[in-house]
Parts: sequence; C-alpha cells; structure tokens
Amino acid sequence: MPRSAAREIPERNGNSSSGLHSRWFGALTTAIHHPCRFQQFTSRSRNVRIKRTLSVGTALAVSCLATVVATNATAANPAPVHSQQHEHGMGLDLAALRAHKAPKSPVKHGALQAPRTRSGDVPSSFDLSTYALSPGDQGRVGSCVTWATGYSGYGILMKEQGISGSPMAPMFIYSQIAQGNDQGTWASVALPMEQKQGIDTKDDYWQGDFDYTTQPDDNERANAAHYTLSGWTQLPTSGSKAKAAIQDAISQGMPVPIGFTVHKSFMDMDAETASSYSYLPGKSNSDPVEGGHEVTIVGYNDKGVKIENSWGGNWGDGGFFTVPWSFFDTGDVDEVSAMGKLVKS
Repeated sequence: MPRSAAREIPERNGNSSSGLHSRWFGALTTAIHHPCRFQQFTSRSRNVRIKRTLSVGTALAVSCLATVVATNATAANPAPVHSQQHEHGMGLDLAALRAHKAPKSPVKHGALQAPRTRSGDVPSSFDLSTYALSPGDQGRVGSCVTWATGYSGYGILMKEQGISGSPMAPMFIYSQIAQGNDQGTWASVALPMEQKQGIDTKDDYWQGDFDYTTQPDDNERANAAHYTLSGWTQLPTSGSKAKAAIQDAISQGMPVPIGFTVHKSFMDMDAETASSYSYLPGKSNSDPVEGGHEVTIVGYNDKGVKIENSWGGNWGDGGFFTVPWSFFDTGDVDEVSAMGKLVKS
C-alpha cells in the first residue's frame, strides 16, 4: 500500500552541501519560473513532518538572488522561447514530434484497459469534466505535457476509478525528461514513462511544481509505482478519423491529451471565445505561431470538444476552453492520445 506522506528524505552525500544546494536550486527555479508563488519546503523525519516556511527576509533574498541568477543565465544561455517571452509556459517539442508521423488509425500500447465499458454506438455527447481537478498552473516551465497527462489526465482517471491520492506531481516525470534542460517533450515520451513508472502524488513529492532539475528519490519512485497506466493509444490527428477516435475514447472514460501548434490568438483568448466552440487560429502571417502546447480533452458534443488547460483558473473559461471539430482540419493538431485505466497496486 502507498506509504503516508510523512517519511524521511534521504541525505545526499552524507553531510555535504550537495543536498542543500539541490534544494536551494529548486527554490531559485521556483522563484524564476513562478515569481508570484513561494513554495513551502518540507523536512521529513521517519515519524515527524516539519514544514518550514521561508521567512520574509529569506524570501526576499531568494527572490533577489533568483533575479540575478536568471539574468546571468539568460545572458550565457538564452532561455527557451516559452520561458523567455510568455506569461504562461508551453513545452510541446514540435521539432521532435514532427519527426514522427501521426498514425492514420489508433495504435495501442501496453495492456490498455478502458475505465468504463460502452455498449452500442458512441453517444452524441459525453463529458468527463465532472471528474476533472481544478485546472493546474505550470507556471513558466515547459512542462505542459506532464501537466496534461500526469495532472489533468490522471486526475480524471483517479476520480473515475475511486482511487485516492490525487493530485499527482507533473515534475516527477518532467524532471526525468528535462534533466535540468527546460526544452519540453511530447506525449509519446511521457506516457510510456507513466505506464512503466507511474507518477508520484503531490503530497509526497517534495520538489514542488516547478523544479525540473532535482530528480525523484527512491522513496518517491516507490510511491509512484502504485499508480501506473494500463496503457495508452496514439490516435489520428485530423478529419473524421480523429473525431471518431476521440469520441470513442472519451465515451469509454479515457481522457485525451492533444498537442497542437499555438498561435498568438490562443494566448489572448477571452472567456467568451473559450466557451463558444468558435476558436480557430488565423493565418500565420496575421496570427503568428508562438510554440507548441499540450492540453487534455475532457468532453465532446456535436459542436466540438471541451479542453482543460494548465494555465490556472484565471485563463480562458475558468481554465478550460472549447474548439469546434473543424479545429482538427487546420493542420495545427500534432498529436492525439488516449490514456487507459490506472493499475492501482
């Protein structure tokens, strides 16, 4: 059974400064990528959990130091576009993704199981958002893929299946992919890891939401192993085949992460547009491309699909947005996947 949140964090290199350095670096990463939020850093003993909140003076010092570090780091190694220019992070690696062709028909991976059984034809509408967590916030880190899969997708599956422990920690997976280099990823990298390793809970994962440098420890890996995916499916990305595959997956209880090319108009989307199934990107010369982003389809109807983003509840329509089915004919959808049932051990 999963252990309680209280546990001992292993020392790194005995009493040397490396473990302390790792935690301070994590604090700086948080300050740089999410300056409006200070993390609580937790020290755990075998039976006691002591939470220590940074004092105001320390917080100011960290914030100032973070600014200096960020400035120097940018001068030496320019930050990724999504971190350098945008209020919100993205992180879909379009170059790597486009080196692989999307399937024309669904391709299953692993011993895929659906959370629910459907008999007969797909219904005209289906909504999993009743199982969804409140939209998360990835800050300015390029971790959208692991938020779409490990936070939004897992959140739906766990509530559907009555599994406790959510929300899950997107950085458990992204830190392993990034290895300190915030360059993003794509679902076909993250989902196999979630199938093999699982993902740790936020309550257990002391590194927080924005530290992509510090790797999971052995205890976190052991806890993550209790929450693995049974499998996942690559789906078509365009036309009637994409529509049919998305409807089939959602109506069987499977959340559907999608990766797409982001235009400037998407960054500026208001609540009315986000809720009206009307958003379509403009031409690139009038609506320039800003990068790539991964989000999670949580429902559909005859108009289009409802999607959960990872930019917090103040963006779009309470953190969600909608697009018409014709969005899948624009050529901007780069990957579509379906997440199978969780295997809880």
